[in-house]
Amino acid sequence: MKSLIIDTSSTAASAALFEDTTLVGDIFVNDTTTHSQKLMPIVHDLLTQTGTKLSEIDAYYVCEGPGSFTGVRIGIATVKGFAQPFKKPVVTFPSMFLIASGAKHHEGLIVPVIDAKREEVYYGVYSWDDGTLSTLEEGVEALEQLLTYLEEKYPGEPMLLLGDATSSYPHLFEKHTGFLLGTMIEGIPRASNLAISSLPLDAASTVYLAKANYMRKSQAERDR
Repeated sequence: MKSLIIDTSSTAASAALFEDTTLVGDIFVNDTTTHSQKLMPIVHDLLTQTGTKLSEIDAYYVCEGPGSFTGVRIGIATVKGFAQPFKKPVVTFPSMFLIASGAKHHEGLIVPVIDAKREEVYYGVYSWDDGTLSTLEEGVEALEQLLTYLEEKYPGEPMLLLGDATSSYPHLFEKHTGFLLGTMIEGIPRASNLAISSLPLDAASTVYLAKANYMRKSQAERDR
């Protein structure tokens, strides 16, 4: 089965093609151009280089957010446009899940923390178990409160924190030294990292049910 994965939740845009659980090809672009400028060329180049037609794609996976409001909308709208004519299933996944998918060799908990501004973060807590990435919890929280909460709920558990919030608020991490902080590159979502085998297709995987999950209102909506 051929699956196309798309992520536009951050400034980076990426697409990957899988044959079952084997990565066939991927393209990743992290520059200042908008997603409306770079996403379609990325997908076109990926399909061309792998000799794949859109009609041959069996399933689509797209990031639902949180992250860039505009980017997420572009990614989901693009996938819907691809999937609907051929009546193909669409699976959405959180950006935190995608980041955690790249930490396959970490023994312990993986905690992506994405900067939501004002010292708040979107976060998720995940763990690998026999090749499956399991979701323990997801949410949005003030980073200071989150770090305290994690220390209290998972005492002694090795925790790897990934994402741009690890560099955005260094003063908060100075108070909490029990965490292993990943690098910036490890915290950037990338479609080819997706733990696709942990996201099985089901009856709810339809183009009509796929929608964004921003986890909170946009800045403009909050400032009204």
